[in-house]
Amino acid sequence: MSLASCSAPGRSSSSSSESLTPKKPAKPIVLTILDGGGDLTGGGKAAIDAFAKANPDLVSKVTYQTAAAPDVAGKVKAQQIGGAVDISLLLGGPDVLGAAEQQSLLLKQIPTNSLSLPDLSSIQDTARAGLQQSADGYGLLVNYDPNGPFIDYNSRTVKASQAPTTPEALLAWAKSHKGKFGYAQPAGSGSGRAFIQALPYMLGDSDPSDPVKGWDKTWKYLQGLGKYVTSYPASSTLLAQQFGTGQLDVIPTIIAHDVANRKTGTWPKDTGIALFQNPNWISDGHFAMIPKGVGAETLYVALELESFMVQPEAQRRRLTTGVLTTANKDVTTDNSGAAVKEFTQKWGRPDFFPEALGTGKVQVPLTPEKMQKAFDLWQRNVGSKAGG
Repeated sequence: MSLASCSAPGRSSSSSSESLTPKKPAKPIVLTILDGGGDLTGGGKAAIDAFAKANPDLVSKVTYQTAAAPDVAGKVKAQQIGGAVDISLLLGGPDVLGAAEQQSLLLKQIPTNSLSLPDLSSIQDTARAGLQQSADGYGLLVNYDPNGPFIDYNSRTVKASQAPTTPEALLAWAKSHKGKFGYAQPAGSGSGRAFIQALPYMLGDSDPSDPVKGWDKTWKYLQGLGKYVTSYPASSTLLAQQFGTGQLDVIPTIIAHDVANRKTGTWPKDTGIALFQNPNWISDGHFAMIPKGVGAETLYVALELESFMVQPEAQRRRLTTGVLTTANKDVTTDNSGAAVKEFTQKWGRPDFFPEALGTGKVQVPLTPEKMQKAFDLWQRNVGSKAGG
């Protein structure tokens, strides 16, 4: 008997799932969502709960799990090796997708199951489509953000005129304030990813799309900067805590973190903000991914859920959690109701972000494969030598 025929209902083997055809379940099933990018707190859980409530014929229960981005692939792989995949859907950024794709853990959704998903050309503009294409069909873009990087600083210890706005000025500031600048490990942080990916553009590297052969200036710069960095937090959450408690005075960050951390009180409301000169905004987002090994019924429901997650109703739920843009180009802070307008007026820095986002260029991030190479090179050449 094949492994698939021995599996529990709703599951199939990794090999057979390559040609799996979605099948509507005869009775409601349990969905297990594994989040490796903080998407659940960014409006994802609210959308999934709404889907489950609206579709009792498809979903009997939703179980939520979270993991650090670098740990997601290992969790999925362990289940696949055991022949019992309980995870229905993965949520995460390009880092999660890249690691999972590298190990061949994901079902290819596009174009394989495109008929079960919305027409992406109707909800994505050029920038969103560029990020979607970087997933190579293995994930659906459910959250989008031009992102960053820019600089946040402690306005109690750093004057606005002293805030560094070029890589050279940042290096000089870090040198004269050793241990007071930091950023999180790129493999576990959206702001860390944005920072290292923007540097090749700002420093004039030969090929910003190739961290192996085209980032000579960037790697040299990061090694030099690292002499004045005490440690690299493993996540954006830890970085936020260090900044909020005054351990760090200057950090590179992204829109969602700036908005959310001031709203929660993790950072002071009067946290200073500065834009890099000639900014390059590295687009980022979260993808919904389906692991190999799910059954035909789980695949059907997961695709239905993904389709719901990019509809206006679900996307609007994200606009009061920290992001100012969505994966659906037609859902904006201007057309999503009074609560969203009130939120963005209070926390969205209306005197800064609208103008800032119209400055510079939006750059597509590294492909998932190259991003993994960048993480490896960073860890080997930069992260392992903190304070050195």
